[in-house]
Amino acid sequence: MITEDLERPTTLEKSDMEKTVRKEVKSLFDSYPKNDMIYQIYNTIDKNISLELSQSDSNNDSTKNSILRIVEFFNILHFFESINDFVRDAYLNHHNLRHGFLTDGVLLKTEKRNDQTRFVLGYTISELTQIHLENPELYKSIIIEIEDQLKGDVLDSAEDKWYFWPGCEMKIPSRTKVLLDTSISKSKFVVTKRVEKLSDEATQIVLEEKPYQLEVSLLGDNEFFYKDCNDPNQNNHKLKPGFFAINKSEPEFEGVSSNDFSEIELALNNGEEYEYTLYMPYNSPRFDVKTNMKIFNKDQGVEEFVATTT
Repeated sequence: MITEDLERPTTLEKSDMEKTVRKEVKSLFDSYPKNDMIYQIYNTIDKNISLELSQSDSNNDSTKNSILRIVEFFNILHFFESINDFVRDAYLNHHNLRHGFLTDGVLLKTEKRNDQTRFVLGYTISELTQIHLENPELYKSIIIEIEDQLKGDVLDSAEDKWYFWPGCEMKIPSRTKVLLDTSISKSKFVVTKRVEKLSDEATQIVLEEKPYQLEVSLLGDNEFFYKDCNDPNQNNHKLKPGFFAINKSEPEFEGVSSNDFSEIELALNNGEEYEYTLYMPYNSPRFDVKTNMKIFNKDQGVEEFVATTT
């Protein structure tokens, strides 16, 4: 699910500065991707998706690009989190960094003590931008330290090291509380209108992703709209309280679905009146279970069934 940030930046300059800061940090790692094992795999996926789209003649490239990038980067994030304790620490125990992991990136600093790499410091792109504005000398020293590390061909065995995860490229409102949930396999976005007085009507919107469809639950009146692509006028339709499912991409396993890489367009007005909670699936391979069943045949032959729970 892609959600637009409903809170405008303080100034247009701040928003542009965040893009500039991310570009500056990313360009350093782009120049030396082999010196960061995490960035190296990110870079490979990035290039392959870009190559795939450059060879495509589809008119739906923008949606396809977004879906492929978000899905693949989110999956590889779980892989890195499962094999690197410092990534797991940053993602699980620091809410601000969790938001950055899922959106536009995080910069992580580690130290190696007693053969163990530990997370010691981390910044989101927004936090790095704030440092750039308020303490340019500190920002400059961070950039120089990263550049020296990368140019010096520092290996993963180094005592102290910076890592950069450019994010899963989701868009999440900045005020959103992001919670990890092992009981779900897809995201759930809960939007609740703040209650100012006891007489206020309870209002809540729940968007829950299910296989090949989006389930929407609405409680109370709200300014929530859905663009019906079947409407020749492409108008936004206000949704009434209730429950419904939007299905746009159920596959035809014996043929080719005409709805590959589809998009659902929704809109919420007066976003500052609401609070946001995003439940993200936590499917780390650390929690997986391997099933191994031996099958003994009468002819003394032995076959096996081996699989995992995800």
